[in-house]
Amino acid sequence: MLDKMAFFVYVVRTGSISAAARKFNISVSAGSRWLQDLEQKFGMPLHRRSNRLLTPTPAGQKLFDDFSPMVDNSEHLCRQMQEFQLHDKGHIDIVCTPVYANHYLMDMISEYLITNPDVTFNLNITPWALDHAAESDLTISANASYQGYREHDLHLVRREIMQSPFRVVASQHYLDRQPTPQKPSDLTQHQCLFATTLTGSNDWIFTKNGESQIIKVPKSLEVNDSDLLLQGVTKGAGIAYLPAFLVEPEIESGQLISLLDDFDTSVWSLNLYYQPPATASAVAIHFKEFLLNK
Repeated sequence: MLDKMAFFVYVVRTGSISAAARKFNISVSAGSRWLQDLEQKFGMPLHRRSNRLLTPTPAGQKLFDDFSPMVDNSEHLCRQMQEFQLHDKGHIDIVCTPVYANHYLMDMISEYLITNPDVTFNLNITPWALDHAAESDLTISANASYQGYREHDLHLVRREIMQSPFRVVASQHYLDRQPTPQKPSDLTQHQCLFATTLTGSNDWIFTKNGESQIIKVPKSLEVNDSDLLLQGVTKGAGIAYLPAFLVEPEIESGQLISLLDDFDTSVWSLNLYYQPPATASAVAIHFKEFLLNK
C-alpha cells in the first residue's frame, strides 16, 4: 500500500499517470489499477481529470500533503545508502542541445564511465531540449540572451555552464564573390546562414556606442544544427552568426574571416537544468557535479 501511496504522490506532482508510471517502472494500466486500489482502500475518490491533467480531490490533497514528505525522506535515505557504494550505479536520462553534445558531452560521459561502469545513459540530442526537460534527469540547453526562452515554466534548478558572444563570419571564398559588409545593414544584401534554435529567429543583434539594432537577415539557409552551419559557412555558402567558441579555431587557421568586429553581439548561453536535490536520483546528482566541476 505504501508503494501505491507514493505512486499517487507522483501522479499529483506530474499531473499524469503515464509520467508517474515511468518513474515507478510500471505500465500505465498497472498505474491506473494502483489508483483504483488506493481509492477502494480509502473508500473515496482521490483524483479527478481536468483539462487532460489529473488533479487531487480534497481527500487526495490531504493524502498528498501529509505523505509526500515521507516519500521525499525515503528517497533521500535511499540516496544516502547509495553513497556507500564504491561506484555509482543507476541510469541517467540526458536531453542535450547538439553543439554541446558534439563538442563536450560525449568526452565527459566517456571519462565518467571509466570509473563508473555500472551507470547507464540515454541521450536525447535535440535543439529543443527544454521541451523534453520534464522527462529527463539532466537537460542541457542553449539560447541567446535576447531570445527570452520560456524558463518560467520549468520547476528545475538552472546553472549556467558557459557563455560565448556571437561572431559574424564568412569564408574568403564567399567574400571573393561578394562585397565585404561594412555595417550590419549590409547583411540584408547577402546570403545568410542561420539557426532559429540559436537566435530565436533570423534576427541578428548588433550594439555599438550603447545603441542596438536588430537586423532581419535573408533566410538563405536555415539549419537547426550549429555544426552544420559551420560546415556551410566554411564551404562558402554565405555569412553566419555563430558562437565564438565554435568558430575561433577556423578564424585562427584562416578558414573563416571575422566580420563587423567593431560591433558587439548578443551572448550565447548554455545552461544545465536539473531536479532539486529532494527529487533527484543520487547517480544524477553525482554526474551533475562531475559536469559542473570539469
